[in-house]
Amino acid sequence: MITINKNIQSEIVFMPMEEMVPKDSLFRKINKYIDFTFIYEKVKDLYCEDNGRPSVDPVVLFKIVFIQAIDGIKSMRQTCKKIKVDAEYRWFLGIPFGQDTPHFSTFSKNYERRFKNTKIFEEIFIEIVNQAIKYNLVDGTTFYTDSTHKKANANKNKYDDEIERNVKERRKWLEEEINEERKKQGKKPFEYKEKMEEKHIKVSKTDPESGYYHRDNKEKGFMYLDHRTVDDKCNIIVDAYITKGNVHDSGPFIKRAEYIKRTFGFKIQRYGVDSGYVTLDIKKYFIENNIFGVFGYRRYGTPESRKEKSKYQYVKERDIYYDKKDGEVLEYKGLIDKLGYKKYENTDKTKVIRRHIHEEWNEIFRENRLSKEGKELYQRRKEHVERSFADSKQNHGYRYAMYKGVLKNQHYTWLICAAQNMKNIAIKNDNVGKKSNTLSLIECIFTKIQQKFINYSKKIHT
Repeated sequence: MITINKNIQSEIVFMPMEEMVPKDSLFRKINKYIDFTFIYEKVKDLYCEDNGRPSVDPVVLFKIVFIQAIDGIKSMRQTCKKIKVDAEYRWFLGIPFGQDTPHFSTFSKNYERRFKNTKIFEEIFIEIVNQAIKYNLVDGTTFYTDSTHKKANANKNKYDDEIERNVKERRKWLEEEINEERKKQGKKPFEYKEKMEEKHIKVSKTDPESGYYHRDNKEKGFMYLDHRTVDDKCNIIVDAYITKGNVHDSGPFIKRAEYIKRTFGFKIQRYGVDSGYVTLDIKKYFIENNIFGVFGYRRYGTPESRKEKSKYQYVKERDIYYDKKDGEVLEYKGLIDKLGYKKYENTDKTKVIRRHIHEEWNEIFRENRLSKEGKELYQRRKEHVERSFADSKQNHGYRYAMYKGVLKNQHYTWLICAAQNMKNIAIKNDNVGKKSNTLSLIECIFTKIQQKFINYSKKIHT
């Protein structure tokens, strides 16, 4: 039988908000497991206690951004439209029907006038990570780092060609080691000088702070990069650092690793990164800090040079190379270049092999990568940090930078990643709660069966 709904738009319904929200609502779980009251303490110095008009509750302000991030809504305007009619959102914000919700410009005005030059966004992110730590969702020993691009709000065809001048960063520690080696060989030390590097770059006319991103097999354009680090245990994001799109992945790595250690007091033992992080500085950092590091596979030199080098075996005790077939020896005769490559030559100098002064580092990390622990670590890297990026882009509106400028994008990234961590905390804790309830139910049933069996046994004996 066909059913036709009658016009009920004008019907008055009396129902508490608590009953309007589904029992399995994600926002119920977040509200249960996340304590937002710390925000009041963080922002109290940004408000006047006894002057001015009453403000919008600061927790409500930030919760609006969390709603936008969690549900991947494209704009604050659209978010505030949905808040007006969505019972779940109103319940989460604590705003009943009949009471006005904040205007979409409220947060942006508070940002410009109150929050812009503060650390409130970073402090909120850090506090959410600390709450994850309290719930035992962070291991604090094993991490994975990678970067992903966010499209800037800028036309890739509208730009100015400019020349960027930077002083080339020197590895002074390596220069000192090279000169020490030259002194041992009775040779004059090299003179290293500051060098000015010049390169042509594209600067967007729309968003000059974005950087032109161009990598093989990837879309080109003006982008921002998120250099993200996640923990191994439950994929909690412990750092998200925004740079221009033309910054190399390895550039901020060491500073951000030190930031993580300093902020949370972690003792980093293992790190999984891809081949873009293979640099001398990062290898040195891992070795000095006793970190088991695994890099993605990366080839060095040309196919010809690799093939030629594979014919020879290095003997560390004698510091020589010898031919695996005919036993010809290539000796190191004290020749080392400014980059730290030592030359090994045969007697008539017709065959030459170059070996870096820290070539053994490559061998250490090659062994790490090929070990059982290293293979498992690198496999989990893809399952953790890549999945974190996929979740951000697919579910939390992370494909596009909604704002212009590095600082503003950094601030909103802290909040988006905090929201993603909140979701993770809530779901993980809720699953633990369900498992414990199931176990309790099983134990209760088992106890009842056991008691019935005992009672039945007593009847038989009597």
